[in-house]
Amino acid sequence: MTQATPEPDPTRSPSAEQATLYQVVVQTPEPINNGEGRDSQRPRYPIRVDPLQEDRAVEIKLLNCARPHMRAFHFAWVSFFIAFFGWFSIPPLMPTIKKQLKLNADQVANANIASVASTIAGRIIIGPLCDQYGPRVIQAVLLIVGAVPVACAGLASNYTGFVVVRFFIGLVGCSFVATSYWTSIIFSKEVVGSANALAAGWGNLGAGVTYLVTPFLFDLVTWDNHVSDDLGWRLTLLFPAVFMVIIGACLYKFSDDSPRGNFSDLRKMAKRGSTESELTLKPSSVNLRVALLQVSRLPVTWILAFQYACSFGVELQVHNVLSLFYYEDFTRSGCDANADAMKCRILTQTTAGLISSLFGLMCLFARALGGYLSDVASRWYGMKGRIVVQSVAFAGQAVTLYVYSQVRSISGSIPCLILFGVFVQACTGTTFAIVPYVSTRYTGATSGIVGAGGNVGALCWGFLFKGVGSRSKSFEYLSAFVGASALMCFCTTVNGEGSMWARVSRAQRNSDYGATRRLMRPETQPRTPDVRVQRESL
Repeated sequence: MTQATPEPDPTRSPSAEQATLYQVVVQTPEPINNGEGRDSQRPRYPIRVDPLQEDRAVEIKLLNCARPHMRAFHFAWVSFFIAFFGWFSIPPLMPTIKKQLKLNADQVANANIASVASTIAGRIIIGPLCDQYGPRVIQAVLLIVGAVPVACAGLASNYTGFVVVRFFIGLVGCSFVATSYWTSIIFSKEVVGSANALAAGWGNLGAGVTYLVTPFLFDLVTWDNHVSDDLGWRLTLLFPAVFMVIIGACLYKFSDDSPRGNFSDLRKMAKRGSTESELTLKPSSVNLRVALLQVSRLPVTWILAFQYACSFGVELQVHNVLSLFYYEDFTRSGCDANADAMKCRILTQTTAGLISSLFGLMCLFARALGGYLSDVASRWYGMKGRIVVQSVAFAGQAVTLYVYSQVRSISGSIPCLILFGVFVQACTGTTFAIVPYVSTRYTGATSGIVGAGGNVGALCWGFLFKGVGSRSKSFEYLSAFVGASALMCFCTTVNGEGSMWARVSRAQRNSDYGATRRLMRPETQPRTPDVRVQRESL
């Protein structure tokens, strides 16, 4: 029985650092020399893997759906997509819901706040649950259980019931944690950044698609007035709930927790004392409390948390208010909205949702673009390059958001909205491109604090919009906070990696970790024994 306790390794992926909170005990038989080489016993995968990184994939084949690697990747982003679709299925229908439930502006704002408040606590819980039960199980539970409040939202008959269901729907937003955890244990450090950016970006796309699809579903349900608007919005919310259950059940049945099997199967093998392979997880001497305390002492952790609040937090708040902004705030000139609001409005609920979807659709490429530009800058200028890209991205977001807040015409606001969406998504990518370097030993804790900052930010921006009242003025004030986050890059210093003002040595160029680490010979790294559960092909 060999016991391997991970040491701090700056070349490891974020997920690998999360695993440093556990000891991995592995028992593997000696390889049999049958003349076919040392690796003749190894399981064969339909994708190239690195045995030194627990058979994580070293490439991403988007057109491949084979188990375990690419099947898990596609289920990860699809499940995240449908989770965001369900989470933000209500805002596109808010013009109708507000009218039918007789909600005022403050009550709508409170419901928006409730929808992001529950996610803050959920993010803290989901990470350890993924460690215990595996991301596949947790993601399936989040979707299937989360479908209940989405469907039950149609039962709300008053303000109180509506706020309660929106609070519980917000828990579906915790699927981001399971998604990033899942892709991080499937892909190696060479490609995990791209895999996480693609999965997160395509998953976030669900919020944009729901703005595009949900109003059309409502129009379909209420076609020719066979169904009233009050019943129509309630029936419309059944569609995302049904798809959440279907995707949750399919990913549980047809995917895997890790390249070497499901967590539950690996533990059963360990209990049987299998002579073929054995893996158990148990808490190590480094616990979550210690990790959080160590990371919280670093100023850069809180700078990144604030910057994520000004990127992902802004994104969440914009998704909550955008449909009503276009539906209620753009009116015909010279028309008295207090006398007859319907005649003064330029856009219908469906058209407002269509325009609003443009913001979320930028997730298709912009988040991955931010991470990619950060990687390119790092190859030439190390951490200094990443921080410079971060500052430029946030400056661009601040400028485009301010301009967007000043535009009073629909035709002028649309290109501003698209540019703003590109920058805000790029900022989320550049932020998490820096996170793994804050603390190589406690990357998981760093990710947790920074990620929670996004939801705390959304909560704060919700109160800002409620207090100010005017959405245009709120966007203007919000741009000031984003501008402040850009300025904070000038005082960002990443422990052991430098700052914007650091001189870049030749050894730091062309590598995320420096030439010395990049040139480390593979044979000098410890070899991880093989652990995999045999499964039947689907």
